[in-house]
Amino acid sequence: MHIYQLGWNWIHPHPFTIERPNGHFGSQLILVRSKGRIVVNDREYHVEKNTAFLLEGGVPHCIYSDGEDYADDWIRFNFEQEDVEFINSLNLTFNVPILIKDEGISKLISACVDIFDTEIDKKSETLDYILKAILRHISEYGNIRDKNTPNFYTDILNDIKKRIYSNPAYNWSVPQIAAEMNISVSHFQRLYKKQFGISCINDVFISRMQYAKDLLLKTDYSAKEIALMCGYQNYEHFSRSFTKYACVSPVQYRSKYKEPVD
Repeated sequence: MHIYQLGWNWIHPHPFTIERPNGHFGSQLILVRSKGRIVVNDREYHVEKNTAFLLEGGVPHCIYSDGEDYADDWIRFNFEQEDVEFINSLNLTFNVPILIKDEGISKLISACVDIFDTEIDKKSETLDYILKAILRHISEYGNIRDKNTPNFYTDILNDIKKRIYSNPAYNWSVPQIAAEMNISVSHFQRLYKKQFGISCINDVFISRMQYAKDLLLKTDYSAKEIALMCGYQNYEHFSRSFTKYACVSPVQYRSKYKEPVD
């Protein structure tokens, strides 16, 4: 990870306003050190002292004081390719508030500021280690919250899953769904798999296969017609997919399991 800007204990007299409709380049950690009113993706949060936000690059957000001087610590940074496995292992929750119940993160950010302003050897590596420790610490509090209370996205993801299973023939697109939720594709994929234990694309596939099985057993539509009804324009592709799922072809499945009409 590469830190390119940071600050510790920045204090802004009330009233304070800063609006970033296009977000920031790269990711950003904001640790609110006072009361504050934070708007992320048009959702407003009134937060208490020691609330952290991990913001994805380009996410619109606004920061306002909330009846008192506003203070925060912050780090702007980029993920490198080699960081992907580490980040995924933390199950970090982005773009929502995470209450931190100790002063450890603020102290680590202070240490980063001190090191950032030096010319010591391997400064970047040292900052990388500290930032990873910060993110790991945040993930502990984020995961506690996720285990005990619904995630901000819980209802939205449940609705998306219902829509997928209600309309399996639709040409579902992960980038389209992520854009609808105003989050990145990678963040959506992490959230969906964390909530349902399966990727969104695999859920689309299963919804289509379950619908196909239902149609094969309960209707007289031909297998080619059912392929179209399940969102497949190419019958061969549908047949291969169904065979992979059910271990028999669509025609064989109907012949084997459909009950004869009296």
